[in-house]
Amino acid sequence: MMVGVATALVAALCGPALARAVYQLSVDAGTPARTVCRHCDTRFPPGGLRFLVWSGRCGHCRGMLGPRIWLVAVVAGIGGFVVGHRLGNDPALLAFTVFALGCVVLSFVDIAVRRLPDQLTAPLAAVGVVGLGTAGYLARDMTPVLRGLIGAALAGGFFLALAWIRPDGEGMGLGDAKLAGVLGLYLGWLGWNDLVLGILAGTTAATVFALFMLRTGRMTRRSAITYGPFLVLGAVLAVVLG
Repeated sequence: MMVGVATALVAALCGPALARAVYQLSVDAGTPARTVCRHCDTRFPPGGLRFLVWSGRCGHCRGMLGPRIWLVAVVAGIGGFVVGHRLGNDPALLAFTVFALGCVVLSFVDIAVRRLPDQLTAPLAAVGVVGLGTAGYLARDMTPVLRGLIGAALAGGFFLALAWIRPDGEGMGLGDAKLAGVLGLYLGWLGWNDLVLGILAGTTAATVFALFMLRTGRMTRRSAITYGPFLVLGAVLAVVLG
């Protein structure tokens, strides 16, 4: 429990930096990350430390930029607590904490622009391979790492096949397949049950949401769905219940 509280606090304190990352990456595919205010085009001051003091407002025109910091901090804190409570003092905790924070940014970006940027999914995959591989080496047991790699191939391959079935931009996208592969890596490392539960829970949640929206007339059969947050939600449930 204490580890979960500690990781939750650390994750919540990263809220301003995560909120700024969401704002900068919430752009169309092929467009560089934002470096100016969308209201007055004022350029952000340089320096990585400014991510930590991001206020969510332009320093010149005071216009709102990106999601509410408190909301991002709360979501990040929940993610930090979940992984901290599940892993405890396991050496893989650092990799899973980075994974949780990355998933927070991916979810908010996907909601904003229906896009899961490679600038996030690729580093999360690299952190997973290196971090989980190091944890396996320290534990003198590489079985979880091998299971995670197989999980990444299975989950990523499954969603890639779904993307190929409907390559029209209205169904599953390549970004969703890449995210599924990353989720498969981390959930597979935890166990086969976690992997299956996470994928099933995520797809079920997306399906239920789509049916509800169709039922209430808020969507049509050709409306696009943001799958990323549902896949992340499924992963959270798997970590909690696994």
